[in-house]
Amino acid sequence: MEFMEELKRLGVNVQEGVDRVVGDEALYQMMLGMFVDIVSSNPVQTEDFDGEVHEELTERVHTLKGAAGNLSILPLFTRYTEILAMLRDGRIVEAKSAFVEAEPIQRNIVDCIRRYQNA
Repeated sequence: MEFMEELKRLGVNVQEGVDRVVGDEALYQMMLGMFVDIVSSNPVQTEDFDGEVHEELTERVHTLKGAAGNLSILPLFTRYTEILAMLRDGRIVEAKSAFVEAEPIQRNIVDCIRRYQNA
């Protein structure tokens, strides 16, 4: 399956993402690679929700939400928006549960990007 088609199948609004970078598909693909780097440098793990202080976690989730939104990676943008609101409201158990649902979605999207970037 072609890269952009696979991203669409995963729920990414590819056309909107390309439009955000003035229609330059090559630039969009490069920025998708940068998204993988952002995910790697802002790791979120289930255990992160177990501590008492969640400021750093909230910052990482905010970064991931913004990066996903800028690239129209809607499945992650939507979920990270919800998780961020829950963290800010102190609803940590709900945020953790939402993250558990978001984690495989993120893994599938990141794996897709890596597979085509490394091809």
